[in-house]
Amino acid sequence: MCTPRRALAVLLLALQLAWLCAVGSAAAAVPADIVLERGATSVRIESGVELLTEAPGENLTPEQAMSASLAPRWRPYAGKRVNLERQATPVWIRFNLRHEAERDTEWVLGIAWPMLQAVDFHQFDPGRNRWVASHSAGVNRPADPRLLRDPGLLFPVVMQPGDRASMLLRVNTSSQLLVPLVLWEKKELHASRHDRAVMMGLLFGILGVMLFYNLSLFIFTRDRSFLSYSVYLLSIILYELAVTGYGTYYVWGGTDWLKSRAYELFACFSFLAAAVFFRHFLDLKNAARHLNWISLVVISFWVVASVMAMFPATRLLIWMIGIGGILCSLAGVYSSVYLVAQGNVLARYFALAWITIIAATIVMMLSMFGVIDTGWWIQYVQQIGFVVETLLLSVALAERIKRETASKEAAQRESLVLTGRLHEERDEKIRAQEHALAVQLQANEELELRVLDRTAELKRAMENIELANIELAKLSVTDALTKVHNRRYFDETLKKEHDRSARTGTPVALVLADIDHFKKINDSVGHLAGDECLKLVATTLAGTAGRSTDLVARYGGEEFAVVLPATDAEHALEVAERMRVAVECIQFIYRGKRIPVSISLGVVARVAQASQSVADFISEADQALYAAKGAGRNQVQLAANG
Repeated sequence: MCTPRRALAVLLLALQLAWLCAVGSAAAAVPADIVLERGATSVRIESGVELLTEAPGENLTPEQAMSASLAPRWRPYAGKRVNLERQATPVWIRFNLRHEAERDTEWVLGIAWPMLQAVDFHQFDPGRNRWVASHSAGVNRPADPRLLRDPGLLFPVVMQPGDRASMLLRVNTSSQLLVPLVLWEKKELHASRHDRAVMMGLLFGILGVMLFYNLSLFIFTRDRSFLSYSVYLLSIILYELAVTGYGTYYVWGGTDWLKSRAYELFACFSFLAAAVFFRHFLDLKNAARHLNWISLVVISFWVVASVMAMFPATRLLIWMIGIGGILCSLAGVYSSVYLVAQGNVLARYFALAWITIIAATIVMMLSMFGVIDTGWWIQYVQQIGFVVETLLLSVALAERIKRETASKEAAQRESLVLTGRLHEERDEKIRAQEHALAVQLQANEELELRVLDRTAELKRAMENIELANIELAKLSVTDALTKVHNRRYFDETLKKEHDRSARTGTPVALVLADIDHFKKINDSVGHLAGDECLKLVATTLAGTAGRSTDLVARYGGEEFAVVLPATDAEHALEVAERMRVAVECIQFIYRGKRIPVSISLGVVARVAQASQSVADFISEADQALYAAKGAGRNQVQLAANG
């Protein structure tokens, strides 16, 4: 007789058996198999891949990752190359493989991106329901003697013809998670490694020769362009050592700090060195003003990024390298093309060289992301681009030397001609003086010189008095610390604008801004830092006020006032919001520590009434300011009557 208790026991037993079967066959619950076909020598893993991201603190084992309970968390990956942003936790990658190639072939799984910090490889045999291989590699992992010695990441695949296996990878890295997977027939892999070693030898050989050649030119000429170009060449070598894995493999393999930061650090360093070389070579300091500012901004950006790269990589740093690299490359193209349009011959070489390396890098990235197919030359396209770029820049430097030499020779020839003319004129003057009264001529010349000296002295004195008066006038209306207008000038200006508004019927706006928690800044980092904070905020507010008629003044302490003539409430709020955002974006770094800065703003904007005083107008803005503070600070409030 089947009692309810017995029926329940049978049901539980059936569920347990089903669960065990699911665990045993979990490796098969993936997309279509990747087939090692007969005659194939390499296979790129561009489909049939699934991903699973660990939860914080989860630390899964291979058995857990392949269990039926985690099956719903696996997601098919649609792209050709596994390419994700920086992940805070490890990512598991799996795919199925079926061996249908010849019996005497051996296969190796390679990852063509050597900057991954830790990769654990596991091979599962579903036929025998057991793990048949496990290996570890990566920047932060010690060398495994069972693996092939190579700058890249290589894992042997244990399979016989007719076998089917599930490949499982656990990838953990603090930078870009890029995992281009390739299955190599072992003989083809050795041939490819030989070709790659030859190409890398040529690359580093050419770059090394160029580096020492330009260093020698700097030693003999003391021209800073050769020094900055040598530093740029060194940065390219270091970057290529990092991105190809040869740096970790041969150069800094014993330095754990550099191994985990080499890619980000040398990428930032190469951009910084390129920006400095560009500035020196094309003399941007004396070029158009906006080109000079663009150059300084780019250099400052990469200095900050290089400092950040010395610490563990963050998502912000990854975005800075990616987006900053694109924007700064475009800035370099724009600056060089602008100079070409202005007739700068040397800029032509730089524009061509810069566009060449940008195009080569774009092709390489498109290949790595699977957008275009990979050919034998595409995997070396960036290295080829660097070689072409360095050759073009070397030609440009040679052209510069040629032009400077020709210019010096022309100057020497002109100097000789002028010297000859000077001698002729001197002889003529001597002959003329012989026929004149020497004493009278000398007296007249001395008198004329004294008159000229007295006239020049009087002119200089008048100019100095005028400059002193101008400077005194500026100082009387300027705040000594922040260099914006002072309270007295603000009172006078607001009174005039208030009267004009009452007379003409046009609106006038007043913005009162107060630095949030300024006392806390003074108490925590000192009054000197507080003074620097006031200067930064004042400069930012003055730069945000767009019109020449707008007035920015220090109202008192940490408060600032902005007078906006002929401005209604809507536009006054827009200006105030821009000021708030601009101050919030200030990078206030004091003694290596970033101090957040924000302001609260009160706005009043209306047509002034003759019956109301300026003090009432200021009071309304002040009440709006206190409303902004009371609502949580770092915001803008409009006065109730504004």
